[in-house]
Amino acid sequence: MIMKMNRKLKKISAEIYKPYYNMFFISICIAVLGILMITSATYTESGLFYVSRQVIFVLIGIMFMIVGAHIDIAKGLYKLSKFLYVTAIMLLILLVTPLGVSSHGATRWLRVPFIQLQPVEIAKLAVIVLLAAFIYKKNRYSKSIKFTIYCWIVGIIPALLTLKVSSDLSSALVIMAITFGLTFIFNRTKKMHIVVLLTAVGLIAGYILHIKSNLPDPAHIDYYSYRIARIVAWLYPDRYSDAAYQSQTALYSIGSGGFWGVGLGRMYVNIPEGQTDFIFVLLTHQLGIFGGICLILCYVYLLFQILKIALNACSLYETILVIGILVHIATQVVVNMGVCTSLLPNTGLPLVLISYGGSSILTSFAELAICVSVSKKSVVKVSKKIAKEELG
Repeated sequence: MIMKMNRKLKKISAEIYKPYYNMFFISICIAVLGILMITSATYTESGLFYVSRQVIFVLIGIMFMIVGAHIDIAKGLYKLSKFLYVTAIMLLILLVTPLGVSSHGATRWLRVPFIQLQPVEIAKLAVIVLLAAFIYKKNRYSKSIKFTIYCWIVGIIPALLTLKVSSDLSSALVIMAITFGLTFIFNRTKKMHIVVLLTAVGLIAGYILHIKSNLPDPAHIDYYSYRIARIVAWLYPDRYSDAAYQSQTALYSIGSGGFWGVGLGRMYVNIPEGQTDFIFVLLTHQLGIFGGICLILCYVYLLFQILKIALNACSLYETILVIGILVHIATQVVVNMGVCTSLLPNTGLPLVLISYGGSSILTSFAELAICVSVSKKSVVKVSKKIAKEELG
C-alpha cells in the first residue's frame, strides 16, 4: 500500500511540479537571450560594463527563485502588504528630492548605493500584493461597487504619482491595467467595468482627436510637453521626423532584418536605447522576424505556466497574487512590443526579463519567485492530502 501511495504521490507531484520547472527553465532562457542582446548592443562602445551588471542581476534573480522554492513568500507578503505599498509610495515621492535622477526629460530613478533604483517597478509589485490581500480579505463584498472603487484607489494613487512625478504614462497605464484586470476577474461588478472601460477608451480617443486638431508647429515641438511630442510623432512621423526618429529607426531596423535577421552580433543600423526599451527591435534586426516570433512564443509559454500555477494554488489569495503577476507581465510585454512596432506611442517601458536594468530584472524575478513559492506549496499540500487519505 505504501509503495502504491508513493507512486501516486510522485505522479501527482510531477504534474503539479511541471509548471514550476517549466517556468524556471523558460525564464532563464529569456534572460540569457537578453544578455546576448545587451552584449550585441553595448560591447563595442562600453565593453563588458552593461553585460557584467546584467549577468549579476540575473544571477541574483535566479537566487530569488531558488529561495522562493523553500519559503512561503505569499504568507509573508500578506502580512507586509500595507507596509510594502506605503514604502513604494514613499519611494515615488522621493523622486522629487535631490535623490531623483533625470534622463530624457523624465525623473524615474533614485540614486542609491551601487544601482539606480526605479521606484515604479516596486510600486507595480506593491499594488499586486495589496490588491490580492484586500480582495481576498473582503471577498464577501465582491458585488459591491463601493468595494471595487476602493480597489481602484489602490492603483490610482501610485499611477497618478508616477504620471505626475516621472511623466511615465506607460508605467501608470500598466499599474491601472493590473488594478482593472484583478478587479474585473475577481469582483462581480462586470457591467461597471465595461462602462468604465468604454468611457476610458472614449476619453483617450477624444484626447488624441484634440491633439490632432491642434497640432504644434514642428519647429517648436520642443516647447511642448514630452507626452504631446511623442503622441504627435506617433501620429505624423514624417511631419515630426526629429521627434519620431527613434520610432522610425526602429521600424527600419526591423524591416532590414527580414525574416532571418542580419546575424547575431551584427548591426547595420544604430538603434537608440537598443539595450533597454528597444531591445526587441535589436533582437528582430539581428535574429529577424523568426527570432521575434520565437521570443513571443517563449512569453506565451511562460504566461501559460504562471496560469497553471495560479489554478493549482492553495488559497484564493495566492491565486489572486499569481494572476496579478500574470497580468503585469502580459501587459508590459504587449505594450513594449507595441511601441517597438509603432502600434503604440513611444512610452519608455522595459521588456520583461530582457531589457537592461537592475530594478526591472530583479522585480520580474521576484514576481517569478512568488510563483515558484506558490507552486511548491501546492505540491506539499496535495502530497499531504493524498498521504492522509491513503493512510486513513
